[in-house]
Amino acid sequence: MMPQTIHVIYENGVLKPLGKVDIPEHRTLEILVLEDDLSLSLIGRVAEQGGSYDFLHHAAEDIYSADDGEAESALLSRKNWT
Repeated sequence: MMPQTIHVIYENGVLKPLGKVDIPEHRTLEILVLEDDLSLSLIGRVAEQGGSYDFLHHAAEDIYSADDGEAESALLSRKNWT
């Protein structure tokens, strides 16, 4: 069997897969437990506070135009995104 990553949640003493798992019944496996140090939401907040998304507030960075189905003036009105 090829190595694979299976995301699970630990509840009531049991590891429960968060998605479909293609493993034969009663197969014995070795599990390596890795815990995320930082949640994705925390990483996003740190990136935002550090200025990583500042370019999104500049109209010149917008790739959409009237040809894309949304008028540029509508996009420019979004300059106060939070």
